[in-house]
Amino acid sequence: MEAMTENKVIPQLRFREFDDSLNSVQFGKVVKSNIYGPRFNANDYNPLGNVKTIRGTDVSLDGELKYSQVPIAKIEDKVVENHRLLDGDLVMITTADCGLTGVYRKQSIDYIASAYAVKISLNNNGYPYFFKYFFQTNIAKREIKGFIRKATVANLPGSDILRIKLHLPTLPEQQKIATFLSSVDAKLQQLSKKKSLLADYKKGVMQKIFSQELRFKDANGNKYPDWEEKKLGEVFSEIKDKVGKQKIETYSISAGIGFISQKEKFGKDISGNQNEKYIVLQPNEFSYNKGNSKKYKYGCVYLNRTGGQIAVPNVFISFKVIDDSMNQVFYEKLFEFHYLDKGLRRIISSSARMDGLLNINKKYFFELKICVPCSQEQQKIATFLSALDTKIEKVNTQINNTQAFKKGLLQQMFVAA
Repeated sequence: MEAMTENKVIPQLRFREFDDSLNSVQFGKVVKSNIYGPRFNANDYNPLGNVKTIRGTDVSLDGELKYSQVPIAKIEDKVVENHRLLDGDLVMITTADCGLTGVYRKQSIDYIASAYAVKISLNNNGYPYFFKYFFQTNIAKREIKGFIRKATVANLPGSDILRIKLHLPTLPEQQKIATFLSSVDAKLQQLSKKKSLLADYKKGVMQKIFSQELRFKDANGNKYPDWEEKKLGEVFSEIKDKVGKQKIETYSISAGIGFISQKEKFGKDISGNQNEKYIVLQPNEFSYNKGNSKKYKYGCVYLNRTGGQIAVPNVFISFKVIDDSMNQVFYEKLFEFHYLDKGLRRIISSSARMDGLLNINKKYFFELKICVPCSQEQQKIATFLSALDTKIEKVNTQINNTQAFKKGLLQQMFVAA
């Protein structure tokens, strides 16, 4: 593959064996037929049915189709015949994420596109997987944006789909481009699976560690002392130092991510008149965000890993270890494991306040029970789980790099009409 710089309509990045100038055409030139799927309601779905649907939520951002819907119970043969997806048909979403497109592969049961999706059959001039990737490009997204009808629900009309413009390579070149991009997707899937397996392993091993089913031993192979159980307030003390007139960057907590600057999260510092009341948090100190979320129903605790002091909302409960022999990373992992959830559920007086924060009495928070291994075992657990985190983060970096590589390919292998 080589970059092309000649003064004619060609992609920036191209396989060596292709050098013809590309012609601008409308998508309709390669379309044999396109038809919207019929509309169904919840009562139409039944496990005993013989036809399944592909809906708007069944096409992923990378064009992969899900084949997991419950079958349709009652549907006329004529409807099935008119709408049946054939191997190699495109399925395009025409509402919400307009333009998301996947390639249907024949299944053991018939599938049809449902409402807000369109079945597109190509003629011999179009290779389905090439168009799967074309519709992921910014070129296609800009074209589609110009055709979207704004109503109660955004909609992409079928007739306008045919008017989408592109510079079309020959069929052999389409196939080569699609094959190459498919190999990149295969790498992404492999990495995603590896990350998922590592995350599952970490979850399983944390369950064994914090239930004490799995115990570490010292250098001589001897067991460490039994774990103690203490109140959170016996291990940690509350942080009450206020920002006052100091100039300290403000941070919030995002569930699943941790501390994030308000400027990055909200586009600006939102502390306003409350800034002076914010709490000063030093590196390796904790804050409990009482906001519930899908991942953390009872709120979440995070360790300040920013490397500097930060200002956090005074509605958070902030705290630090009393004894320096206590390992902050061990407790970071303990809190990540939802260890406090059982106790938090018991002390929450109602679901949430008007501002979305859970009703938690600070006194009762510090009376929650936590486990306290000896400092040496804490260190071993922290080291072990941190090593797993490093492996997961390494795979995540590979995923991000591969996604960026694919994005660059999409930009350079297709030409705007």
